[in-house]
This record gives sequence, structure tokens and C-alpha cells, in this order.
Amino acid sequence: MYFQMKNLKKWLAGALCLSVVSVSMVSCIKDTPMQLQAVGDVIVQDMKTDAGIKYGLIVYVTANFDIKSGKVTGPGTPGKVYQLTATADKGQFVYYMPAAEYTSEMPAKGEYTMEVTATTGETLYGKDAVGDEKLTPITIKATSFDAHVLKTTWDKVTGADAYIVRLYSENKEKVIFSSTYLSADAVNFEFSATSSGWATGISPVTNTNYVVELVAVKAETGVTVDKGNNLQFATVDSKTIKWE
Repeated sequence: MYFQMKNLKKWLAGALCLSVVSVSMVSCIKDTPMQLQAVGDVIVQDMKTDAGIKYGLIVYVTANFDIKSGKVTGPGTPGKVYQLTATADKGQFVYYMPAAEYTSEMPAKGEYTMEVTATTGETLYGKDAVGDEKLTPITIKATSFDAHVLKTTWDKVTGADAYIVRLYSENKEKVIFSSTYLSADAVNFEFSATSSGWATGISPVTNTNYVVELVAVKAETGVTVDKGNNLQFATVDSKTIKWE
């Protein structure tokens, strides 16, 4: 989902331009030195608990400018507000619903309004539709090492459009490796210390614990292009492993 930019000092001009560029999502502000653009996505994610599967929200916003603040407002009146927080990248803000707020019910269906403000004072607005489609929970079938190559296997999840395999530090505070989107037909993935996808300056240490995360994703209904920025649902499983 792409954002439409409005300059708060030129609200009227921006509003008039909305109907013209709602598809191309480009700036209406002619005197802006750089055309501000952002991409965002509101995604439903599951979580396995002792009480069964629960559901929450994750929001990603990435921009070609430094973000000062951001928020997402859910459907309804008044809609629930979710505050985005900064990452190490000044052009990326995120929201991860706390585990305690996940519920057995899917998040509210409808349009979520996204708003991000640049450090220059300009604000971008966008909307992302969240449906009620979900996937059967994914499970890591097995992990194994062969000649320092980690192999993760799983059974296909019906309706999944792609899979992702990530490796985290033991406390799961930092992603240190991530695959690209894997085919919907994939049932395993292998990587080693020499594979592409590692964080800069990072390589695995033998006999050190890490967390492998497996994700299956489903794109929003009706989306045929740029599915990676238009996800509806993600099902996740993880396992602690010791690097060999």
C-alpha cells in the first residue's frame, strides 16, 4: 500500500489533488525538492499459546525520508489507534502488537488509516484494507545440519503465497539472517555461513544458540502485483537451534 502525501500548510491544494493521483500515489506539491514517498502494510499474524492460536497486528512503514512520527487508526468510530515506533533506520517505523494483546478473535476487518509525518513537517496518509482471511498455523517439521549447512523443512500451508526463513539471535532481539520470499511450493530451505542474506558483518558462531523462524504469508485478496507490500496474514513458528 502506497501513501498519498499532503502538505499541512497546503491542505486545500493537497485535497484537490487527491482525486487526480489516487492511483499513481505521487506528490501534489510542486515546490517540494524531493518527492516524498512511503510504503506501508498492516498484517495479521498468529501466535501459538497454551490457550490456543491467537491473533495480533504488525505494521511496517518504509519511506524515502526521515520519519518523525507515525500512527495507524483502525476501522470503526472511534477507531483504535496504534502508535508506530522508530527503528535503527530513520526511514522505517513499525508497530508490533504486544503478546499480551493478542486475542482469540481476528483483528477488526476494514480499512486502517496510516499516517506518517516527516521531520520536515509534511504528512503522508494512506489506507490499507485488512480482511478476515487467515492461514492454518505453520509448523517447523525438522531442522538439521549437514556440513555446516542448516536445513529447515515444513509441510505446505494451503493458501500460502510464499515462505520466509529467518535466523535470530538467541534472545530473538535481532534478525541476523533472512531468506528472500520462497516459492509457494517450497517445503524446505538450506543456508550456510556463506549464503546471501546475512546482516552486514554477521556470521554464525559454532556451538552458539540461535532461533530459526519460519513464516508463511498470504497476500491480500485480489492483489496480483507487488504482493510483498500487500500482505493480509502471516503464520509463524520458531525453534531454538545450536549452530554446527
